[in-house]
Amino acid sequence: MESLKQSWRILTDGFLNSYAQVFFSDDRKLGWILLFVSFIDVNAGLSGAIAAIVSNLAAQLMGFDTWFTKKGYYGYNSLLVGLGFGLTFNVGPAFFLLLLVAALLTFFFTIAFQGFFFKYGLPYLSIPFLLGIWLVMMASAEFSELGLSTRGIFIHNELFAIGGKGLIDGVSWFDEWISHEWIRTYLFSLGAIFFQYNLLAGLLIAIGILLYSRIAFTLSIYGFMLAWGFYHITGADISVLGYSYIGFNYILTSIAIGGFFIIPSRWSYLWLIWLLPMVIMVTLSLQKLFAFLQLGLYALPFNVVVITFLYVLKIRIKPGHRLIETPVQLFSPEKNLYQLRTNVNRFHSIDYQPIGLPVIGEWTVSQAYDGELTHKGEWAQALDLIILGNNKKQFREGNNVQDYYCYEKPVVAPADGIVADVTDGISDNLIGDSNINKNWGNSIVLKHNDHLFSQVSHLKPGSIKVKKGDHLNKGEIIGWCGNSGRSPFPHLHFQIQETPHIGSKTMNYPLSNYLVEEDGRLTLKTHAIPAIDEKVTAIQNHAMLEQAFHFVPGRKFVFEVEKADDDWLAGRHEWEVKTDEYNNSYIECARSGATAWFYNNGNIHYFINYLGTRKSLLYYFYLAFYKVLTGYYKGLTIEDQLPPNKVYAHFPMFLHDFIAPFWFYLKADFQLSYKQFNDDISASSGIISSVINLSRSRKMHFEAELSEHFITSFSVKIENQQFKAICIES
Repeated sequence: MESLKQSWRILTDGFLNSYAQVFFSDDRKLGWILLFVSFIDVNAGLSGAIAAIVSNLAAQLMGFDTWFTKKGYYGYNSLLVGLGFGLTFNVGPAFFLLLLVAALLTFFFTIAFQGFFFKYGLPYLSIPFLLGIWLVMMASAEFSELGLSTRGIFIHNELFAIGGKGLIDGVSWFDEWISHEWIRTYLFSLGAIFFQYNLLAGLLIAIGILLYSRIAFTLSIYGFMLAWGFYHITGADISVLGYSYIGFNYILTSIAIGGFFIIPSRWSYLWLIWLLPMVIMVTLSLQKLFAFLQLGLYALPFNVVVITFLYVLKIRIKPGHRLIETPVQLFSPEKNLYQLRTNVNRFHSIDYQPIGLPVIGEWTVSQAYDGELTHKGEWAQALDLIILGNNKKQFREGNNVQDYYCYEKPVVAPADGIVADVTDGISDNLIGDSNINKNWGNSIVLKHNDHLFSQVSHLKPGSIKVKKGDHLNKGEIIGWCGNSGRSPFPHLHFQIQETPHIGSKTMNYPLSNYLVEEDGRLTLKTHAIPAIDEKVTAIQNHAMLEQAFHFVPGRKFVFEVEKADDDWLAGRHEWEVKTDEYNNSYIECARSGATAWFYNNGNIHYFINYLGTRKSLLYYFYLAFYKVLTGYYKGLTIEDQLPPNKVYAHFPMFLHDFIAPFWFYLKADFQLSYKQFNDDISASSGIISSVINLSRSRKMHFEAELSEHFITSFSVKIENQQFKAICIES
């Protein structure tokens, strides 16, 4: 029974999303509006619905990926073929038989093109629809039982038959009310996407797009305006937009490039100034060819230009930071924008693998990148690290290597990796001397991935504890700091490189997760390059914090909220840690179905996304622990920013969305601090306090109590709402 319910849910989601996917969406409200619009012409709506159902059912029965089925990927092309089929031909036995054949054929085209285009990371858009509708139209003349429909030719007779003179008068009034040529053509073009050639359909679709996405709505108008202006400037026949309805090519191109496949920004909007004329040129040139073939052009220009442009972006050697392809598709220009902007600020680049400092405790940078002494040319991007004592010097007496504070201090793996190269047996130098023949001294190179290696040099002879081929975890001791090689005094040389050999040329690579002392206070650096004379500290996890935020798959939590005014909040809340097929981790609430997605890099716990209703205790857990350093350092404050759409109400966000590609004026600053830790190293209890600062001095306060290895409770105070959740199982 449960399996049957799940299959039904997949099919119903897939059916509605087949409509929404025409505008690159999985929004159910938009899906319902477009479903209604398709039935303005009942025959077209019915045949479109049948085609979508057939394709989604075929995908389910044939065992294709249910995620693609639910998102409507397998249904929207067949839906469009069905709409065109229903508008063009009369209903009858032959009609339904050929509709089923056309729907299945388009579905097979969809699967085939998905397999081809996805290899290149490209969308297949509506190419399956184009092939399906062209084949249907070319073959239709051979089916004598398939009669052409005359609906739409005698429109007033049809309206009179449905609603009499009153309906005719109402339609005439509506037609006169929208009198501006530009607006009429824009709405006709929108309606034509669903084969509904009337103003009402266009108006309803425009409202649906506005409710779904302010950015998509703005882009639809912007793209059509650009095309309209180009027609005027070049002297092209603009009247063709009024009767051929091909203007939807410009609308779809604008939404696709301006805000869906590309993160919406001023650069995506600017690129449309060049891309829309290309769509127009393709449209005008192909119209002549397709008129000769007696076929409709439909969405071919949109497909040609969008797929070509996306392919051009794919083969760039160095993807730019201005025109950014959407890394994870959330099916909303706003969600894509807010998620990427937040992640860039937090992680800077998803391409960077975190590499930390190869030391324990506080060290000082004696020579940084592009140093004055030895860090020059191909070896300029490197660090020399020393330890300063209370006397502000790096040694006690300075006559022997043992007098230096950093000598014989442990050196650790800066990240997980494999030992790629090792050199040992080179003697330490006397103070002031250097071994320029064996410049690097005793060294270790670790491989972190195929093009990312790290090297530590000048180690003490005989202290190296690893051999080539060993697999290491971050933080494992690999040797001791020494004074071998070109090293007049004990220090540790550290560099990142692209090749596995000792002495390879260096690369400019930021380090992750370390602390810097600035003006007497510690600051967390998650993606930076240490500067000369900076005091840097490699983060050491606190056992209690590390265990409390060690969310492994299968771990379960049960929280209980007492004396809550809201039914959705009161009582027990059961959560479980899970992973998806791509090994992404999340916490799922059994009560609300909400999910909080997280990432832990070994030193910092991040919540990276929340999906579901805000009326869930898990939502407040996500806010309270948005970013947590699992090391304890007295006086340290952790700072971050949340995506505004995760904390602000719908109306403020509705207004903000319009200008979000150009400017964020709604912000949500996150701060977290540690209190009442009774011992810096082995505290068995403590309090974490966090606050989210919103606009107009509004604040959201959270406080959590930790004991032993788990979060015992957390309390929430937001304006008039205040409650406490007690952990009764972890």
